[in-house]
Amino acid sequence: MVVKDRVGRNRYIAFRIEGGKDFQTGEVIRTLREASHHLPKEARPWLVHLRNGLGVVRVSHLHKDTAIPLLQSIKTVGDRDVKFHTLGTSGTIRQAIRKYLERLSP
Repeated sequence: MVVKDRVGRNRYIAFRIEGGKDFQTGEVIRTLREASHHLPKEARPWLVHLRNGLGVVRVSHLHKDTAIPLLQSIKTVGDRDVKFHTLGTSGTIRQAIRKYLERLSP
């Protein structure tokens, strides 16, 4: 079994947005970009999944501890007041969705 080089490893952070379920993907991407514009490019979270107020962002394994408080600090998406709750972190998208989002989906 080949282990991926340490530089290329990612973490997937599952989250829930409190304050509505009908968010447009573009709104959330714009919000993430605005919140993380001061970070180096490799430290910025990247939205990979969003449905019904539940989502997953990808971030380098070296910057996971920066991304979690960044997500929790977001207070608005578009013109709505929201609160981001991080649900957990995984090494794969599949496991993040299965472990944290499928049990919460309506």
